[in-house]
Amino acid sequence: MRSTFKILFYINRKKIKADGKTAILCRITIDGKSTAITTGEECKSSEWNSRQGMTTDKKTNQRIGKFRELRQFGIRWLWL
Repeated sequence: MRSTFKILFYINRKKIKADGKTAILCRITIDGKSTAITTGEECKSSEWNSRQGMTTDKKTNQRIGKFRELRQFGIRWLWL
């Protein structure tokens, strides 16, 4: 049986705080079923690159990278 696994990072442009920042969310999809979780990180919408799923801030990108490691774990888990 074939399984699919995908991680997508995005920002919630509808909920912008007074300081101009918005939450960075992570959508995890496994076999067509998806769930969204917050990463605990924030950025300004002008700093967000939606094509790459990254910000212009290096420290924030490093912390988001921890979630990207889940993808490698997920791929290995699906093949067990």
